[in-house]
Amino acid sequence: MRLRIIPCLPFVPPLSLYLIATMLLNVMTDSVMHAVRCCAVPLRSLLLVAMIAIGGAPFGLNSVLANESIVDLESGSDAGVSELDLAESSDGDVQSEIELTDAELADCVSLASINPSCCERVFLFSTRHLPFDACRAPLEETPYKAWQIECGQSRSIEAQEYFASLRPDRPVVIYVHGNRMPASNIVNRAMQVRQTIKCNLDQPVDWLIFSWPSAQEGIAVHDVRRKADRCDAQSLYLATVMRAHVEAGTPLAVVGFSFGGRVVTGALHALAGGTLSGRTIPGPKIEGAAVDVGLVAPAIESNWLASCGYHRMATKNMDQLFLMYNRRDAVLKRYWLLEKVRSQTALGYSGPSSFAPRYDGTRLPVRSRDFSGSVRLRHVEMDYYENGCGCDFARLISDAGSQSY
Repeated sequence: MRLRIIPCLPFVPPLSLYLIATMLLNVMTDSVMHAVRCCAVPLRSLLLVAMIAIGGAPFGLNSVLANESIVDLESGSDAGVSELDLAESSDGDVQSEIELTDAELADCVSLASINPSCCERVFLFSTRHLPFDACRAPLEETPYKAWQIECGQSRSIEAQEYFASLRPDRPVVIYVHGNRMPASNIVNRAMQVRQTIKCNLDQPVDWLIFSWPSAQEGIAVHDVRRKADRCDAQSLYLATVMRAHVEAGTPLAVVGFSFGGRVVTGALHALAGGTLSGRTIPGPKIEGAAVDVGLVAPAIESNWLASCGYHRMATKNMDQLFLMYNRRDAVLKRYWLLEKVRSQTALGYSGPSSFAPRYDGTRLPVRSRDFSGSVRLRHVEMDYYENGCGCDFARLISDAGSQSY
């Protein structure tokens, strides 16, 4: 018997083909990728079809499609984190973030159809023009840009004018957005969130929009890691804003989405005297501020609010915590890629974990809700509010309004 030897090409696993192609795309510069962004996703989609044709996805089609559907930790579209392209983060200098002029902001306000009633006020504080690096953050007299939004119009004000208007009988809700939120979209998004919560409130409250530099810069983990590095500086800025509210005796509730949740917990930690990137805010530490906190899919590690966590002192200024999480979130599932440590899990993915005690040593009341059945794989802020999150936060804000100081 004579054997016939048939030459064949070396076998390359389908997943390897996908990873190699992804690497080739990601090593291109950001400027080039911006030019071909419109075709990058179709190219990867065609590659997925080829993978399925020659052998299928080793981990199942659903998991591959979940990997493909994510591009960043973002607040308004289906996006997430690429499994490659772990570039170094920014050097801390103010880069390409674009601040709106007064006229441009007025146009955004007009398009958003904002008409606060005479019983409530809406303000916007921006830090987009300030240094990104916590080591260079001006904390003594932070030069915020501030506006008041009323009757479909906006007017520029001094931050001190806002602080001087704070009163113990007017609760304030601070809203902190997530990643990839350009300045031109923040007012509209904040008002969507506000309207969803407001329709379930039975009392007037003031609203403060905290706008931080989160517009898209680069692709995939390039962008996500830059924003993660900025969160410490933004937390320090927000902590100085919170200090003014606490000193005025103003009941306070804070709502944050994704990286906005990281900014919120970092600010509460700094307010209690905690350090962030080696910095603390000026003045004596404040504990027992009894701030009501609502976090939507927070992009922080699940143990950061524990007794030994990075934001361990945040709970000393919390009255209660409402946690909205999603154990099917395709973006937060890959949170570990930020630091490339497999054991890291996002609080917005895992759900309630361990929490440090409050200022008086009592256990922190935590109300949590898993949105995996309704939000599914998506990391989209408004999906949570459209599925009942607004009602939960309305109760949170009502509790804040009943606080006595």
